[in-house]
Amino acid sequence: MSITDRFENFAAAFEVAVRDDDWSKLEKYFAKDATYVNIGGPDPKCEGREAILGYFKKDVSDFDRRFDRRTLVALTPAATEGNRLSRRWRCTYSLEGTPDLVVEGEARYLFEGDFIKQIEEEPTTASMQKVVQWMENYADKLHA
Repeated sequence: MSITDRFENFAAAFEVAVRDDDWSKLEKYFAKDATYVNIGGPDPKCEGREAILGYFKKDVSDFDRRFDRRTLVALTPAATEGNRLSRRWRCTYSLEGTPDLVVEGEARYLFEGDFIKQIEEEPTTASMQKVVQWMENYADKLHA
């Protein structure tokens, strides 16, 4: 299976986990010693498969679920070079009575065989500024 196929399967499983909160289904995609880092964002660096899955669960619960809707789209097809894959994305968060919060960035994956060894998420600087501004104006309207 190509890394593009493996990534697409992971991405689809991630979206299912967002809906059903069962993050264990993602274990099979990560190397035991995988790392996750958000470059330029507030997220912590996570080391190890269990830490990454725990972070995903907490992040989705603390942020994504507080909106009415979350829509993630690929802005570019997955690009590969050797065992690396990258893709630009846009995530739109919608909450009734507020303007949509639109965040864009790039995700970069390093594969080791069939497993994700490293994820680097890098939201754009403009997107991070939008998040700060949106939160200053509308955070009190988010679902508890």
